[in-house]
Parts: sequence; structure tokens; C-alpha cells
Amino acid sequence: MKKIKELKLLSVAILLVIAGCNKWDDYHSFIPDGEKIYPGIDTAVSYRTGNSRALLMWPASPDQRVKKYLVYWNNKADSLAFTATTHNPKDTIKAFIEGLEEGFHTFVIHSFDGNGNKSAAVEKNNLRVYGLNYQKSLSNRTINQVRYNGQAKEVSIDWNTPDNGYFGTELTYKNTSDAVMKVKMKADVSTITIKDLKSGTKIYYQSYYKPVPLAIDSFVVLSKDSLSIQNVSLDKSLWKKINLPNDVAGDGYGSNFASIWDGQGGGYPNIYHTQGGDLPHHFTIDLGDVYQLTAFEEIGRTDCACHNPVKFEVWGIADIANAATTLPGNDSGWKDQSLAKGWTLLKEVERADDGKAPFKVSLSDGIPPVRYIRIRVIKTLDNSVESHMSEISFWYNP
Repeated sequence: MKKIKELKLLSVAILLVIAGCNKWDDYHSFIPDGEKIYPGIDTAVSYRTGNSRALLMWPASPDQRVKKYLVYWNNKADSLAFTATTHNPKDTIKAFIEGLEEGFHTFVIHSFDGNGNKSAAVEKNNLRVYGLNYQKSLSNRTINQVRYNGQAKEVSIDWNTPDNGYFGTELTYKNTSDAVMKVKMKADVSTITIKDLKSGTKIYYQSYYKPVPLAIDSFVVLSKDSLSIQNVSLDKSLWKKINLPNDVAGDGYGSNFASIWDGQGGGYPNIYHTQGGDLPHHFTIDLGDVYQLTAFEEIGRTDCACHNPVKFEVWGIADIANAATTLPGNDSGWKDQSLAKGWTLLKEVERADDGKAPFKVSLSDGIPPVRYIRIRVIKTLDNSVESHMSEISFWYNP
């Protein structure tokens, strides 16, 4: 009886196994192509934006079955496929997606094995791409100040704080040998000096930007701006008075003629002051070098307007040799003699005020370069034969 019971139990167990096998086979009947195999892909996808393009990057899949990758975008209307050449996770897969419209994009990435089985999707959503609209919003870095050293022939440009994303500026100019020079100024530079600019030429500059620090492309401002080194304030450190026949002294009453180029201006004793004599009278200054002058400014005595000039002439000449006039300034033939000696009348100045305030005028067009200046005072505010000024200045084009 015991053996019969054991045989019955074994029969039941065999029947259960057979039944279980039948159910497993039923499961396989629902997967006619066999069990699906999904090749691996790393989900750590990083992104860098660019100019109408993007860069997607991820570690190479260690799954040896991966044979290629496929990136979709534009709602899967566009795609890029490329072969998997490495399975070392330390290597980076880089996918450059070109020809993208400016705006936001979603990218979908799959890996595939040799049988066409694909991995689950890895999505990167709302990734921004930049283009022409962003480029149109950019402007060149602005200039704060331009300084010109006439003796060293150097141009120093101080720049304002740049806008966000600023990447640098390229400057183009002609040097003294007439060659076109290009200088790239980095983003952290605020002052740049050009030592060999050709006289009378312009400096062109164009700035670059990156929309985000890790962008794969920089954007250049669509147009260049230019800088002309013109109307530069003349350095007075080389000025000195020279004495030609009939020039006034200008050191009367304890004044000092050199006060009119010491940069102080104001009232007595920081003035020149003639003592006695007649009107018109004149004085002569050596500027120290030849300049193409563009403008002139005069400041009268500010603590007493009495003898401030309200009508005077500014003359100039490049070479003083044989340029001395023999007639006094109040002689009717003085002007003709000056012209005959090579002097040029740069400007006739007439003031309608009391002569105290700075009074700046542009010099006549077409005047030649000059080194020596002669100022001929014709009339003072109170019609005195004595005159005084506190400061004079000139501007020029290098």
C-alpha cells in the first residue's frame, strides 16, 4: 500500500510539471520573434548650443552589441545615424547636429544592435539653438576714452564694461608701412594701445559674443564700427614763447606769459598781461612740432574781464626761417607782409561776451600744417591797449 501511494504522488508531480511546461510554451506563443534584446545606451547625455547647430555628447556604451546610434529631431522628421566605433565608457560620443532653426528643440537618441533592435529612447527636451535673431541683437563694445600720445605716436583706447556674453573684439587698421594689421583683444582686456597707426586713417573694430559660456560657436556683430583719431587735444609740454620783432612781452604786472599753457586758467597771476604799448599787438608761440590744427580755444582772465580780448586773429606757419615781420602789429601793412612771409590766417575770432568763459572755434578749412602760432589782439573788452588771457588750447588731426 505504501509503494502504491508513493507511485500516485510521483504521477501527480509529473502531471504538474507537464502542465507547467504547457503554460510556458503558451507564453512563448505570444512572442513569435523570440525574446526582445535591448542594446544599452547611457542616459547621461550633455548638450552644447551653437550657431544653427548643436552638439550632443554621451559616454560610449560598454554593450558590445551596440553597432550604431540614431538621433532624431524635428518630431522625428530629421535624423542622424553613425557607427559605434568604441565601447569604452571613457570615450565620448559626439553628435554634431547641423542646419537647425533658431529656437528650442527636442532630441531623441537610440542605440541599435546588429539585428536592428533598438534601445529605449533617451530624450533631451527644450534645448535652445541660436542664430541670426540673436546675432542681430549684438552690438560692438563701446569706447569710454581715446588718448593719443603725439610724441610716441600711440593711440590708447579705454573700453566700457561689455555686455553679457562678450567674447572679445578684433581691431583692424593700417600701420605706418601701409600694411593692414589685425589685433584680437580678449574679453578681460579694458585698454589697448596701438603704436604704429598710419596718420589720417581709421581703426575698425568688431566684437564677438557667446550666448552661453560653453557654446560651441561665437557670434560676430554684423557690422564694424570705426574710430578716427581726430581733434586730439594738443600736448602743451613742448610749447614755448619765441620773440620775433615787435612781439609783446606778456609778463607785465608780475604775470608770466607761460601761464597761458599751464592748464590752470582763471585769474591773476595765472595769466599773461601786456604792459603799455598799442593795439593791435601780437605774440608768437612754438608748439614744438608741426600739426594739422583743427580747433582753438581761448579763456580770458576770470577775476577781471577788463582787458580780455574780444577780437583777435590766429596765424600759423610751419617754418620760422625768414618769417619774421618787420612792421609793428598796428601797421596797416602788417597783414600783407605776414602773408608774403608765408604766414596763414587760421581764424578771425570775435567774441560777443565779456571774454571770461572758454571760447572754442573750429579753424578754417584747408589750412596747412603749422608749428608756430602768432596771435594778434585787435580789440579788448574795455578798449584798453593792454590785453590778458589765462589759457589757450589747440586740437589737431594726427
